[in-house]
Amino acid sequence: MRPSCALRLCAALLALPLSANAAYDLDQLGVPRFIHTHYIDLSRIVQLSKFRSSAGHDYSDDVERCRSMKHYFIGPDASTAVLAPVSGTITAVQPEFAGSQLQIRPDAQPDFTVILFHVALNGPYAAGQRVVEGQALGQHAGRMTWSDVAIRVNTPGAMRHVSYIEALSDTAFAALQARGVGSRAELVISRAERDAAPFQCNGQSFINLPVPADTEFYTLVGTGAPQPGSWSQGPLQARQLQLSATLPPAVVGLTGGFFVAALLPPAMGSDIWAWSGGQWSLFSGCAAMPAAYLGPLSPTMSAPVVPVDTDLSAYAGTQLLVGYGIGSTARLACEAMLKGASYAPALTLN
Repeated sequence: MRPSCALRLCAALLALPLSANAAYDLDQLGVPRFIHTHYIDLSRIVQLSKFRSSAGHDYSDDVERCRSMKHYFIGPDASTAVLAPVSGTITAVQPEFAGSQLQIRPDAQPDFTVILFHVALNGPYAAGQRVVEGQALGQHAGRMTWSDVAIRVNTPGAMRHVSYIEALSDTAFAALQARGVGSRAELVISRAERDAAPFQCNGQSFINLPVPADTEFYTLVGTGAPQPGSWSQGPLQARQLQLSATLPPAVVGLTGGFFVAALLPPAMGSDIWAWSGGQWSLFSGCAAMPAAYLGPLSPTMSAPVVPVDTDLSAYAGTQLLVGYGIGSTARLACEAMLKGASYAPALTLN
């Protein structure tokens, strides 16, 4: 006997994917940890913006307003690979001022959409095309912009955004722990915290940004120590001296500090002195640590620590070091330098 039209319609509806009939109850179920592969090479990343930060522009959802509900990954250049973080189906490809935006619906969580921004795609991609977790999609568009990632979820009655960090599996998050992140909460500003200190928006622009905005970002450790250099002239009794540091490419252009320090030999107390603007001051902690330079970091930083012939024989055995840290103040940059061990010995006076 032929099935009735009503029965056939019922069977067809049952065969549809769950996401066509339902939505993910985020409040009841929480954020699932379905991302096992990072979309970008973390070794090229220096900083991340926090979820709900003031980074970039307003990127909010149907429930929250005037906050950046995505993460910026800061530091990549045009050679940095971008991978598919999940297996799934491309739902949209949109051109941007730099590269393209790629939206992927994961097989494991079809009510979610992973959105990758500013990708220089390695081929023609279109809606409906499938990608496999770990598949190379292209490279970051370039140093003219940061890389960013967002996750959208279809919930009952509203479109919501959730943090990429919260959607990482424990194994994927371990890669960030290896770069100094203690917990997921360190990369996520809670809704209550943001509501207590809200921004104002003019269109997509924030108009009352915190100053400094460093707390809206997280600086990773392990970016690398500088490559030290030095130039000297004359004997120790009449020495001229200049120190330099070649910085990792990922930090060039970021706001930070360049530091020069002198570690006295044990016979002189092993004190540490910091140089800035031709003056030396005793190091007593980052709160009072002067920077030799503070501002956008250049590929090579230098400091004329002894610009004229000077008798340095009393300081024989002193070790001179150079370093850098990310931060808008000398204190914050110093703390980042010490946390990330981004310093190196340049020479020993002899």
